Amino acid sequence: MPKLVAHYLREFSFRDDGEPSIIYKFVFCLCLPFVSNTFYKARLIALAIAECTNSEEQILRLLAKLSGATITPESTTDYMMTYDSSGDATQTDFAFDSSNDTPLVSFYNSANFVQLNVNLNGFDQTEFDAYLSLLIPFYINYQINYI
Repeated sequence: MPKLVAHYLREFSFRDDGEPSIIYKFVFCLCLPFVSNTFYKARLIALAIAECTNSEEQILRLLAKLSGATITPESTTDYMMTYDSSGDATQTDFAFDSSNDTPLVSFYNSANFVQLNVNLNGFDQTEFDAYLSLLIPFYINYQINYI
């Protein structure tokens, strides 16, 4: 890219005193993001995030690729509660008393909830959280356990 800029701006590249011209510096600065490895990497990351769909598998693979972290999702836990016709709301949750044969009714702690176990493997946690906030849809309730 710098050679291309120099070729097209050959007549405007240098002033009489041998210094690069203002127009050359300006166009070179405009082209700098295309030759910088840092800008190139940032552009690729932004493109990958923009192209990511809302599927759990693709989000987790992209997070693992960007950060090098090991991410293990835990499926939503089925909780069991006892139910009888008395209407007593103070029954013991998460237990089943086999002596009175009360039926179990399963329920989830919340809709669209996921719990992620994350081993960062030396990656920066704030950067990981930033990627996570960009990738996980707003309607997903998630909890992260850093290992």
